[in-house]
Amino acid sequence: MPGTHNKAQLPSNPTLKEINWYKKQINWGELPPFYHLVASSVSEAEGILEHGFDNAVKSLLDKRNWNLDLLDGYETELGEIQCNKKPRIALHQVFTERGFELWAQPYAKDVIIDQYVKNNRFMEFKVWDPLSMKCLIRINQLHTFIGFYFERGDKADKAIILHAHKVVHKIITFLQIQLNVVKLDGVTIKALYQLCEKDSRACSDEINIAKIALGEPINRE
Repeated sequence: MPGTHNKAQLPSNPTLKEINWYKKQINWGELPPFYHLVASSVSEAEGILEHGFDNAVKSLLDKRNWNLDLLDGYETELGEIQCNKKPRIALHQVFTERGFELWAQPYAKDVIIDQYVKNNRFMEFKVWDPLSMKCLIRINQLHTFIGFYFERGDKADKAIILHAHKVVHKIITFLQIQLNVVKLDGVTIKALYQLCEKDSRACSDEINIAKIALGEPINRE
């Protein structure tokens, strides 16, 4: 196994499958539980645009739930719904106690809706149910995992964090094409990563100063 460790290489722009393979190579053929938790969440988020089962993103894109009167829409003879406008939504990136989440919220006039609303003529969706439509994706315990990486993580841990950022960016870009995203805010994965990186460097500098004061050698890398 040690020989396998030496041969394992991570591509410059790895897929999730390649990151998982690399993690196994440097971890005696296993995926640690914490890593597996995060990787599974990233995989679920990555497949949200491809899988056929119902999810919050598909609910947003279901034109049968769009308010056709507000969106200048109509149904063709073939039963297809055509709209000249797209429903407005606000996207919010947030870290909760559960992990990273991407939230969507609709508008009624210029008011952001954050509760169950049905058949309101000012809202651009016929029904808005935050229980099934608000949280588009969740990456479980990503905030804790980022902190773990800066304490004792490896290249695979960093790669899965960066890949999570790319997946979220891809989903946001997709939504910006399919819907009218008028607001995008919150704390991104990249922002939290950079904040933790800054704190980690500050902590390292403090340790080095303490070592110098004690006359001990420091890591010059």
